Amino acid sequence: MFNTDSPITTVKDDLLNRDKFAKQLAQAVLSYNQSNSFNIGLYGEWGSGKTSVINMVEESIISLTSEQQEKPVIIRFNPWLFSDQTQLTIQFFKQLSSAFKRSSAVQAVGTAMEALGAAFELTSFVPLVGTSGGVVAKIVQGIGKGLSGKTLSPDIQNLKNEIADNLKEKEVKTIIIIDDIDRLSNEEIRSVFQLVKSIADFPNTIYLLAFDYEIVTRALGEVQNTDGQKYLEKIIQVPFQLPKINEQQLIDLFFNGLNNIIAEIPDEKFDKERWSLLFLYGIKNYMKTIRDVLRLNNTISLKYSFLKDEVNIIDLIGITTIQVFAPSIYERLQHYKDNFCGEFSYYSNNDNEKNEFGELYESIINNQDEIERKNISEILSLLFPKVNSIVKNNFSNYNYDSNNSMLLGSICNKDYFDRYFSLSFSESLSLQEAEHIIFKEENRKELNKLLLKIDERNQTNIFLNYFNSAMRKLKKTDEYRNRIDIVLSSILENWDNLHDVDERQLFSFPWIWRLMNAVDHSLKTFSEEADRFSVILNMFNNTNISLYVKLTILSSFEREYNRYSGDDKKDRTPDEYILSLEHVLMLEEICFHYIEELINNDNLINIKGFSSVEWFVENSENETLKSKFHNYMNHIIQTDDDLARLISSLTSHGKGAGNIVYELWNVDLKHMSKYSDIEEAVNRMNNYIKNDSFNKLDRVVKEDIIAFLVFYEVKDEPYRESVTRPLIEKFCKKHDVIL
Repeated sequence: MFNTDSPITTVKDDLLNRDKFAKQLAQAVLSYNQSNSFNIGLYGEWGSGKTSVINMVEESIISLTSEQQEKPVIIRFNPWLFSDQTQLTIQFFKQLSSAFKRSSAVQAVGTAMEALGAAFELTSFVPLVGTSGGVVAKIVQGIGKGLSGKTLSPDIQNLKNEIADNLKEKEVKTIIIIDDIDRLSNEEIRSVFQLVKSIADFPNTIYLLAFDYEIVTRALGEVQNTDGQKYLEKIIQVPFQLPKINEQQLIDLFFNGLNNIIAEIPDEKFDKERWSLLFLYGIKNYMKTIRDVLRLNNTISLKYSFLKDEVNIIDLIGITTIQVFAPSIYERLQHYKDNFCGEFSYYSNNDNEKNEFGELYESIINNQDEIERKNISEILSLLFPKVNSIVKNNFSNYNYDSNNSMLLGSICNKDYFDRYFSLSFSESLSLQEAEHIIFKEENRKELNKLLLKIDERNQTNIFLNYFNSAMRKLKKTDEYRNRIDIVLSSILENWDNLHDVDERQLFSFPWIWRLMNAVDHSLKTFSEEADRFSVILNMFNNTNISLYVKLTILSSFEREYNRYSGDDKKDRTPDEYILSLEHVLMLEEICFHYIEELINNDNLINIKGFSSVEWFVENSENETLKSKFHNYMNHIIQTDDDLARLISSLTSHGKGAGNIVYELWNVDLKHMSKYSDIEEAVNRMNNYIKNDSFNKLDRVVKEDIIAFLVFYEVKDEPYRESVTRPLIEKFCKKHDVIL
């Protein structure tokens, strides 16, 4: 809902209780019964609501005189449409003429006004305040066009006198309202008062002039080279000061507008304590006028219309306050996402990190005065935990919840920061879409499509972060059991088709950890071990979930009991284990069965994650399976195609860093020698890369084979532990191999 900063037009829309003042002012206007022109001033600052009060005054005048036979003539004249005094005067009389002609009692006055306007149109001389009213301008040829059918002396003063006599005789009250005088230039302001005082000071005429007193007196003082206040006192007979809007009225106006914008936000997405702190110590300090409130509410409304349900509304209101009242700070903030988002690291030199950030923060706000710095810092402290850590504020102990920052789309989360400045989230995760996938979508096929669509947009990592945050919030609540079963199944079924968008970053979160976290946090939503096992058992019996994914999950459960690898030394009570050892062993048997079935079908080497299978079997206590596995390995190395796949499966990938992050191929010749003679394998692969069978392989497999051959050549070099892409490309060029 937008408010265009337009003044209200009726008492019904008054939210500031100014209707009584407007009615009293209307009564004051109507009570004046002298024949001389009378000038009333309505003083108020810019944005204080003068025009709204003027509209209510006019409405009250019309209402109070509705039963009168001879109603007053009311004219609204807008002076800032005209650029000089001549145009101002001409258009003024044209408007008066039009208004009088509409009143049967003073139609003749309207005709005379038209003639007077025409006279001014044909001369460039306009009398100034203090000059003799009897000075006659020479009317150039053609004045007759404005005096058609009426013979008048070409003396402007005579025309004016005739109008004055008519107005005295008719005793019709004329009320002329002139607003926005303070928007004019200094010269134009003087022209308005010259018009009111010396040119159009007609009998039974009351002027209601609305303006900012300080602006107008300063302008008159500068242009007249005199005391502007004393100058104004000669013109305004009765001044009225617009009633001051108290702080509570502005607050009520702000909240009324805000409620119309965000009334539908559920309580769980609106932190009332945090909102109270933000408003009390930050936003409220910027509310000085009605215009301040309207500007802020309008900007919030506009941004919310773009970002509804995709941002933390409290953060949106906070950063929008900075945008409206401290635009230079807002503009600079958007360039420092990495600096402002998140929390200070617990693993680095915390003091150095804080000091560096403190210097950056100071450089951003250093041009603000002390009060403004404090207001800005109070707001930013509630938006960014890092700011909260380095500045003194009223809520230094307010806790930051990283989990909620993910779920609510907080500005301090890197994944959402940009949308607060760009009004777009096309390159980031839609919170509505993520919530729909996790809690609402019932159709399994559609659920899979949505997950793959997110992956196409390179948003899988962000989605998994959101999913884990949602699961952490449900820890041990036993809620959404069916939903968790459905969504987790879909994630695991599609895992092999999902992509790690951070794969090429040196310090990215390992992809396999994301898989284990998704499972771990999902299962921990159940308080009972039996329920956790029931869910995961469904996953292990699901043939659409790959063996690689199942073994990855199983390895996490095994580590809790220090099986296979003894890297998890944490002491646990029985209740702290995700699954009982009995149930872990049951899952293990399921995996053994799958592996044996793949061996029997001669298809094990073709599955993704063969190295995980190899590691799992070799470290297991199932000797029967081990024997079958070794026989299978001896069998597959007989063909070059299978040997090539084996080499690729046992070649791991990593990352290195220098000036850039680069790929690494890690070749463990000792490990490979368990299944094949290395020299024989090298000879066979050197021949194999020349065959058509090699060219039919996937590029990744071909690169792994070349890496194996390259590493064999350079294995004796000092510190050589891996192969880089330049070495692979060099080998391919030397041997005319096309990848």
